[in-house]
Amino acid sequence: MKVSDAYVYIADLISQAEAILECREREERGDWAITAFSRFRIVELLGLSPSTSYGGDLDADPAALLEEAVRAVDQLVVPIGKLTWHRALADALRCALADVRMVQRARHV
Repeated sequence: MKVSDAYVYIADLISQAEAILECREREERGDWAITAFSRFRIVELLGLSPSTSYGGDLDADPAALLEEAVRAVDQLVVPIGKLTWHRALADALRCALADVRMVQRARHV
């Protein structure tokens, strides 16, 4: 997969996860807000608008979407000038994934 195609794929995964989590934040109040910082880092690194609406499936598991995005980022081969961005994105994705999993576990206890 070309980097541009991978970027579009990753951005779509993030947009979907973000829409699901934004909806949960509004409906469930509280817990999901603690995931906002790491999620914002991803949106910022990808150059996405935080308020972009998503017209797709909102019933998916946001952790699964973030896991898929992590795998896609890990497979990216980027030029040396983009290594810092690549590492920052991978780190932000892993942090957001850990935050989302933590909230999911806490809500199911």
